[in-house]
Amino acid sequence: MATEIRERFNPDKLRIFSSRVLQGMGVPKEDADITAEMLIACDLRGVESHGIAHLGPFYVTRIRQGTITPIPRLKTSSSSPTTASMDGDKGLGFVVGYHAMNDAIDRAKQYGSGFVTVRNSSHFGAGAYYAMMALPHDMIGLALTSSWPGVVSPDGASPSVGTNPLAIAIPSGKKPPFVLDMATSVVAGGKLEIARRQEASIPKGWAVDGEGKPLTDPNKTKYGLPTGGLLPLGGKAETGGYKGFGLGVAIDILCSLLSGAGSNIFLSKLADDPGNPFNHFFGAISIGGFLPVDEFKKQMDRMTEAFESLPTVPGVEKIYLAGGPEAEIVEERKTNGIPLDERVIQTLKDLSSELNIEYELK
Repeated sequence: MATEIRERFNPDKLRIFSSRVLQGMGVPKEDADITAEMLIACDLRGVESHGIAHLGPFYVTRIRQGTITPIPRLKTSSSSPTTASMDGDKGLGFVVGYHAMNDAIDRAKQYGSGFVTVRNSSHFGAGAYYAMMALPHDMIGLALTSSWPGVVSPDGASPSVGTNPLAIAIPSGKKPPFVLDMATSVVAGGKLEIARRQEASIPKGWAVDGEGKPLTDPNKTKYGLPTGGLLPLGGKAETGGYKGFGLGVAIDILCSLLSGAGSNIFLSKLADDPGNPFNHFFGAISIGGFLPVDEFKKQMDRMTEAFESLPTVPGVEKIYLAGGPEAEIVEERKTNGIPLDERVIQTLKDLSSELNIEYELK
């Protein structure tokens, strides 16, 4: 089957367009710019499941529904120099996460580390962006989030935990930074969205029905279904699925329980969209508190080069560490533009018409 040639669009124009759309929905310009920057950053890195494809169907729709507050009143409380808890007031997760991560970074500048939990937020896109905010400060960045229960326990029949991703970013010297951004399910939920947009089936091993039988139709694996769902990282019990399941629960504890929101398992029986069960955990750790930064970065480069020089199987040029492929994709897309599916393009045209915003994105 031939690969579909997709239209390419100018990243800067997509960013400006996204901000204008959000401003048209009542989001202040500063917050709209923050959100637009993060959306396009996802597409630049090749993470199309969390980019501009969500602008209309997800964020604009939820603002209209009242599920997302366009002008949130963020409240932060802290009882120690290195930790804090924030209430996101149902604001755009991008805006809430941006301020919470900056708070963690500021604390790390003073005390060597900083950690901020967030409750009552909304979908914050890709965790890598927040973790990478720590890199210019010679810090290790952490970003975790809870999400809708859409993942079954190994051999379970009903969804009980979210895809609950984690992201960690670690600076290097001349080599790309190490940036791991992964769901604790076999795949991120956004992979199903891409399959639906492209009218493609999904591989066996991604999801199961209520009897544990494999599903290959992405339309049968939506959040809110009473039975079945994505499998945890590792798959079934016999292939180590309890490891991914345990990671997912641990992230729910750090994001939901530690922030005072309560576990998302109690949302699993809702038949429809449960709203905003998104709670987050952010961290920043100063490398200089352990050893000289330059020494650490040299060792990161040396380690990366060692992995890249490992022997490979036929057809594979080199071994990549997390963040390496994305760094190359960013450079290619900055030069050639961001490719978009036809369905995504149509949503942008619809937003242009509905909000009377100029559609010139090439």
